[in-house]
Amino acid sequence: MGRLFVYDENMTDERAKITVAKMAAVSDIVASEKAFIQYSAAGQLTVLAGAVIAVGDAIFQTEETTLSAANLDGASSFAHGKDYYIYLCNNGKDSSNEVYLISENSTFPDGVEWDDTNTRKIGGFHYGFVRNVDEYGREVNTSGSVRGSGWESNVREDIAPNSVWTALHRPKCDPSGMAYLGNGLWADIYLASDDGANGLQSVYNATPITGTEGLNWYIANEKAARVGKRLPDLAEWLIAAEGSPQGLDGSNTNGWTATTNTARTAIGKIKNAISVKNIMDIAGNVWEWINELCLDPTAASWNWYNVMSGYGQIYMPSQTALHALIGGGGWSDGVHCGSRAVVCYDYPWNVSTYIGVRCVCDSL
Repeated sequence: MGRLFVYDENMTDERAKITVAKMAAVSDIVASEKAFIQYSAAGQLTVLAGAVIAVGDAIFQTEETTLSAANLDGASSFAHGKDYYIYLCNNGKDSSNEVYLISENSTFPDGVEWDDTNTRKIGGFHYGFVRNVDEYGREVNTSGSVRGSGWESNVREDIAPNSVWTALHRPKCDPSGMAYLGNGLWADIYLASDDGANGLQSVYNATPITGTEGLNWYIANEKAARVGKRLPDLAEWLIAAEGSPQGLDGSNTNGWTATTNTARTAIGKIKNAISVKNIMDIAGNVWEWINELCLDPTAASWNWYNVMSGYGQIYMPSQTALHALIGGGGWSDGVHCGSRAVVCYDYPWNVSTYIGVRCVCDSL
């Protein structure tokens, strides 16, 4: 590797010359806070001052700036269930400050003047339902009482604050459709659906993938890994589910749980079915595979069992002794559904129409 810079006070060595092009070539985003874009108010974000960002052969230092729907590259308002991407743009005028555009496009903004040479994607967010919480992140009613009367419906439509990501504060995988749970962990906002490429995606109004499409615990792990994600363990799943209302037998007000339901439904449609981490449908619709296993404590006939033809055998105390946890609840489980509901019965090779999956990813 050749030396790019050297010290030469006479500047006769080309390597001693510091040019904008050189700086742009070696600089990444430098910011005092990784989350240099933050939710600030309903429908608004704030870009913090002082981040240094290269765009093509130009370098910008950000000033504190408010972003809103006015920065959209086309529409005049945000659309429910959509992912948006924030771009820093160089308009080619040396005297001009940075230009910010927000777009549904994940490559570069709309407009004939923009392409991947004069724009840089620096962050993004998801727009949808958001549960109102107190300063400690607890579910509250409109009067501010924690789990006070009517708290279940205290939900608004807005930028999901914990979905806001930057090039420095984001999951290792594609951040679209994800929200930050804290402690370096991101989770899918929506139940996983088929991405059409043998993997999984987190998108609004899709059909959740289940055993109807051949899903079991093993296949869920394989599909998650193809998109850089994984299944949550129980503690992680519980964090994601906190504050999602318990299901109801007689209605679908708090989730797709009514005992009269006969099948899964589209993802993210029920306003109340959201946790304090803004995770949708985690109680109801379909159960979710969790990355934890247990053994049937009553089984005692240890042997090799050929329960996964073509994939080897399992030495266990009965034909179905190995169980994988599932959480949340299914479409007709009523009051059994909830943010701490877990079933320890299903075995990991079970292909069931009522079990789906939700993925998580560690931070970059």
